[in-house]
Amino acid sequence: MPEYICFVKKNNVKKAEEKLRKDFDIAAKQSITIRDNISLGIKIQEEGSFFYIRGTEEGILRCKELIKEFVFELKNEILNEAKNKILEEEEKATTGFGGIFG
Repeated sequence: MPEYICFVKKNNVKKAEEKLRKDFDIAAKQSITIRDNISLGIKIQEEGSFFYIRGTEEGILRCKELIKEFVFELKNEILNEAKNKILEEEEKATTGFGGIFG
């Protein structure tokens, strides 16, 4: 599944989120996970959130286009660390639900 991860500074997170939500036809139909750097335990000089988007090629391209003005460049290592932590969180949540219904 195509995916994209980026970082948005704190003062632009709501604006970026709104742009994605308002695009009902394409962007809003993608799987979009937003986590702030503090909750993920990632210390960087800027505060903000990671946007981890999964979906179709067309959907990813549309999301990138919509929020490109808000994206703050970070090293790939940091973006990958954030992605791994988000996936780890999701895995724990899924495992937790499995225990409840298992």
